[in-house]
Amino acid sequence: MAMREVAVEPTWAPGRLFLTATRRHVAFAVIVALSALWAARPLFTVIGRSLNRAEYEHYSHIVLLPCIVAYLLWLNRHSILQRVQPGLATGAVLVALSGAVVWLADTAVIGDEPETRLAIAMGGVIVMWLGGFIACYGVAALRTVIFPFAFLLFMIPLPPKALHAVIVFLQRGSAEASAVIFGLIGMPVFRQDLTFALPGLTIHVAEECSGIRSSLALLISGLVMTYLFLRTTAARATLGVLIVPLAIVKNGVRIVVLSWLAVYVDPSFITESFVHRTGGIPTFLVSLAVLGMLIWVLRKSEQAVTAQR
Repeated sequence: MAMREVAVEPTWAPGRLFLTATRRHVAFAVIVALSALWAARPLFTVIGRSLNRAEYEHYSHIVLLPCIVAYLLWLNRHSILQRVQPGLATGAVLVALSGAVVWLADTAVIGDEPETRLAIAMGGVIVMWLGGFIACYGVAALRTVIFPFAFLLFMIPLPPKALHAVIVFLQRGSAEASAVIFGLIGMPVFRQDLTFALPGLTIHVAEECSGIRSSLALLISGLVMTYLFLRTTAARATLGVLIVPLAIVKNGVRIVVLSWLAVYVDPSFITESFVHRTGGIPTFLVSLAVLGMLIWVLRKSEQAVTAQR
């Protein structure tokens, strides 16, 4: 008996794959948009503060983070689609619970401290986006982009006590770095805690000198560069450990340069000069260049290890 051949369209056909991928992307975008509407108050608050850099310098990076994360997700789109196993139930539970947290953070149930409630609300927003991703793509796909989602944690503003602790750490670290650099260049100095007596000038490393904005920018830039250009855990960990000391040294260099100019050129350099107001930009660029060189060295070491295997 003759067998009749039946043409079966493969499930991996490009057209069908495109439709499936497009539907998932649209569904995820809709979940992100709806969660943004649900959390409009905390989102508008942090975005508004991020755009007001003069008053909220430690928020200045937040407005750029969703764009960076979206780009990183796009770079990993093929890896995501290769591991799609939608977790609708898990994702829905996460979205519902985190949505409730966002709502509670807008009430007095969680506490009376507005900044703490804002931090909790933003944490809820990030978990809502995480739940939406799991619902559309699954946990296996999430493992391939765990760094971009972890990167979103920088959108959570630090509560006042935690922020103050970070500022004090950078302040004291900058003072220690400045003391070492003063010694290296042979500049006469008498130090008493955070105060430095220089020839004809006394400076105090205040909290405003902590350089938290440029330090956060360097940390975020360094982590993105680490993720994009390094492959091994050891290399990434090495660079990650070096970012914070580099940020502290960068700020110490700025303090010393301004102090040297104030002592030997004009005292106005340490007060309200143009160099004082914009001096963080060149030191930040130099520190980025140093990070680039470190990445180049670490990549070379990765390639050497790979070649030996």
